[in-house]
Amino acid sequence: MKRILLFLILAILLLSLGFGGGVFAGRMWLSPEGGSSGTEIEEPGPVFFVGDFISNLAGAGNHVANFKLSMEMSGPKALEMISSPNWLARVKNEVILLTKDRVFEDLTSAEGILALAEDIKRTVNAIMPPVRDKVPVVRVLFEGFVLQ
Repeated sequence: MKRILLFLILAILLLSLGFGGGVFAGRMWLSPEGGSSGTEIEEPGPVFFVGDFISNLAGAGNHVANFKLSMEMSGPKALEMISSPNWLARVKNEVILLTKDRVFEDLTSAEGILALAEDIKRTVNAIMPPVRDKVPVVRVLFEGFVLQ
C-alpha cells in the first residue's frame, strides 16, 4: 500500500513539474515577442481635421447627422496632400455623399458609425493616390457625433 501511495505522489509531483516547466518554456521561447513581456504600441500618424459636417439622412423622417471628422494619415506626405484645397474639397464631397446614403437607424449604434468610418476611409483611399506604397488614410476619427 505504501508503494502505491509513494508512486501516486511521485507521479503527481512529476506531472505538475512537467506542466509548469512546459508553460514556462512556452512563454519564454514560443511567444511572439520572444520572451519580452511588453507590448509594442503603434504611434499614431499625423491627424488632419477635415471639418464639421451637417447632413440630412436618407429614409422617412427629417433626421440630421452632425459630426466633426478627422483623419489619421499614414505620414507627413499624405498630410500635405490632403491639406491642399483641391483634395480637401473632393474628400468633403465624398463624406457628404456617403453620409446622405445612411438612414437614421444605421447610425444609432456604434457598429453603424464604425461602418460609416470604414466606408469613408475606403472611399478616400480609393480616390487619393498611394504615398510610398501606403494608403494615405489610416483611420477615420469622429470627434463628435450627434443625430437629430
